[in-house]
Amino acid sequence: MENERDVLKRFQARTPYSRPWVDEIQDPAEPTTIVLRHPDSDPLEASVQRPLNRKEMKYALKRILEALSVMHKDGYVHTDVKLDNVFVNFKKDRDTIRFSDIQLGDLGGSYPRNSEWAKSGIPIGAPIWSSPEVLMETPWNTATDIWSFGTVVSFHHCPSRLTCDRT
Repeated sequence: MENERDVLKRFQARTPYSRPWVDEIQDPAEPTTIVLRHPDSDPLEASVQRPLNRKEMKYALKRILEALSVMHKDGYVHTDVKLDNVFVNFKKDRDTIRFSDIQLGDLGGSYPRNSEWAKSGIPIGAPIWSSPEVLMETPWNTATDIWSFGTVVSFHHCPSRLTCDRT
């Protein structure tokens, strides 16, 4: 929790596309307890209600990339980019794009790209979303987030199954 708190505080003012840190509960001091803004939903749940249209997908994916860009420019790797860590808030008017906010969450596993974790190739994230270097336990960097982002894009195009076939 301490790492997530510190990373959220670091990026909070730099991007509206990371899940907002609201407060920290001071008493008791241990364990560290943080309060995050509660989102309305996530893209997968929203697509169950009604499939995401092209504009919504583009809108959501662009916001995820913008959040990653801010982190990467500062030398940080998210390490756990996956659908479960993307959150949405709905607009009241729900026109072509239903979402008012898209936020990337779960920054607790974020590390500097030059950290011992990254240099040592310590496994991070969920294997199904992970890059080859993570799976092979070799050094990883910001490119692993881009690979994971690609798996999110693939899943958005084919949410009913993890692999798409044309048969």
